[in-house]
Amino acid sequence: MAKSIMPSKKGAKRALNLLIKRFTPLLVMYIAVKCFNSQNIATSNVLYQISSSLRSWFESLWERIYETFGRNDFVVHNVGSWLVGVGFYLGCNTVFLFCDVTGKPKWMLKYKVQDGTNNPVDMHKLLVLLKTTIFNITIVTPIFTVLFYPIVKYFGAYHTKELPTFDRFLGELMAFMILIEIGFYYTHRLLHHPKLYARLHKKHHEWTAPIGAESIYCGVPEMIISNLVPAAIGPLVMRSHLMVSWIWFGMVLFGTTVVHSGYHMPFLDSPEAHDYHHKVFNKQFGTIGILDVLHGTDFEGTVEEERHFIVYSFKPVKDLVPDKKKSC
Repeated sequence: MAKSIMPSKKGAKRALNLLIKRFTPLLVMYIAVKCFNSQNIATSNVLYQISSSLRSWFESLWERIYETFGRNDFVVHNVGSWLVGVGFYLGCNTVFLFCDVTGKPKWMLKYKVQDGTNNPVDMHKLLVLLKTTIFNITIVTPIFTVLFYPIVKYFGAYHTKELPTFDRFLGELMAFMILIEIGFYYTHRLLHHPKLYARLHKKHHEWTAPIGAESIYCGVPEMIISNLVPAAIGPLVMRSHLMVSWIWFGMVLFGTTVVHSGYHMPFLDSPEAHDYHHKVFNKQFGTIGILDVLHGTDFEGTVEEERHFIVYSFKPVKDLVPDKKKSC
């Protein structure tokens, strides 16, 4: 482990290229919105008008939510955040889980990352999984949220009516993505240390071909250290509005469901990297792959790397990038 943790020059260059590739769209949008928000052109610009309208709509929505919770910061932070988490987890997993259990709709099966796996899913194994995930989402997460609340308040998170501007939101989003990559990569890799793996992380790797609901199938220490903390650290550091935090948590839950789903669906983020991690255990520890490239734990040279992109058609990625022929 000590040998591969040091970045190589090649790894640093590839990591920089990946960083640019992943963040350029958000950065361009951020700069554009920042420019259009200037006093000279803001009032007549269409993009400005759209962003202002969206902000007003979200502020109105937040005001109604805040009023529903009695304008009580503690209640809206803890109960509201838990409801958001439950809602996104159930909503994101419904379609994938239905297909895993029933094998329908059949057209989804052609998007399977690992052919012939979980078709149908082992029901005993699934029930064991659901028992753990229900415990994590109904007991562990609420307790963590309550204990985390004083820290959030101390750092300056807020619940007022006024939401951040769109350019501020984009800036926070980029910061969140960087911080979760750092937090998840190093805590996740730590859990793979021989002295910790069997006790803390092996449970999650019982599924070598993962399903969406398995994203939070883990013990309590891992749930806190490697799932909840890395996701929460961004809004904490950026002192984000609770509405922004909810949007981010929804994105995280949707993203982790997709990358664990076992399906490389059109127009959705690629699950190839994390699916490969479940298959081989010692590669692709991170979320967006920058630290994996930097530290040499990526899947460079594999067919999974070639397939690791968003597909903008209904053709399965395995048809676009066929399996490599084995040399005799």
